[in-house]
Amino acid sequence: MSDLSTDIAIELINVNKNFQDFIAVNNVNLQIRQGEFFSMLGPSGCGKTTTLRMIAGLETPSSGKILLEGKNVTSIPAYRRNVNTVFQDYAIFPHMTLYDNIYFPLKMKGLSRKDANSKILKMLRIVSMEGLEKRFSSQISGGQRQRIALARALVNEPKALLLDEPLGALDFKLRVAMQTVLKEIQSNVGITFVYVTHDQTEAITMSDRIAVMRDGIAHQIGSPDEIYNKPKTAFVASFIGEMNFLEGKVISVNDKEVKVKLDEYEVYCERNDNKYSSGDEVLVCVRPEKVLTNPIKKQINEVKYKLVRVVFRGDVYEITTKLNGNELKSVVSAVEWGKTHLPGEDITMGWDITNSIIYPIEMKKNIISYGE
Repeated sequence: MSDLSTDIAIELINVNKNFQDFIAVNNVNLQIRQGEFFSMLGPSGCGKTTTLRMIAGLETPSSGKILLEGKNVTSIPAYRRNVNTVFQDYAIFPHMTLYDNIYFPLKMKGLSRKDANSKILKMLRIVSMEGLEKRFSSQISGGQRQRIALARALVNEPKALLLDEPLGALDFKLRVAMQTVLKEIQSNVGITFVYVTHDQTEAITMSDRIAVMRDGIAHQIGSPDEIYNKPKTAFVASFIGEMNFLEGKVISVNDKEVKVKLDEYEVYCERNDNKYSSGDEVLVCVRPEKVLTNPIKKQINEVKYKLVRVVFRGDVYEITTKLNGNELKSVVSAVEWGKTHLPGEDITMGWDITNSIIYPIEMKKNIISYGE
């Protein structure tokens, strides 16, 4: 992939969008690379769809600039922007064959069927729908309609394809299958994809980079690995995957680590961009899959909590322990977990400093708790 500084497909500079007194998008800055699969991820009402619609030209920013390949298109209408959008409902014309659905945007450009034929057949091959071009939308499945919608959007060879929750109408198994299809299509055509979703698994599976949004703000922009393993805020940590949040108090701070009093134990966290001082109340965070139960090798961070419950999930057990107000979960393979442990027993839970993230206690209010 090209260097980010010299190969930008889409750029948003200090973009805001207000609907009367409601701030839908709050000073968002994005740079999306040429040929990148970029996702905007967040809960309902976070501003991701509004941001996408501004890129498409379907909404006008209240302030800020939108650039496509370096050109300011902030005031340019949608039909003059070389981007196409795919929505959740696909909008396939039921009275047209699949072939004619794909031909439609080329027809609007004045291209004859004869001249358009090779482009249409190429798109049918890319979306694996060859031989079905004479069928109508009522004769194919939801996943196949999605492929035709993609083919129709791509046949014009846009500079970017914008996708607004395109898999939301599909059932779970088909949605998972289409994630792979979408990524393969994007790789084959080499076009920039900007994808809006509330589904974290979708975003992590397909994206080169992700913008995690809430309340109109982009909390973090980074690769799936960065977003998952080094979340910048407690909101991002809680929204992406499972996370343990433990309340403690800072004992000491140096250039590399923060020592925290966690119940009756001392644990260590890697320093991050936030400032900490002795006595500060903080959140210590660690992913459940990074927590070892009764570890054979001593860990730099170890606590002894009481077993509360064990949940069997097929290939793994979810182990929940507790001490005072702190609840600590671990995910253990079904092979490793000893079934002799009973609720109320002490379990040693350990994890490495590199898996220990720390946030100011003020960020607790931004945590999304799906259990409540």
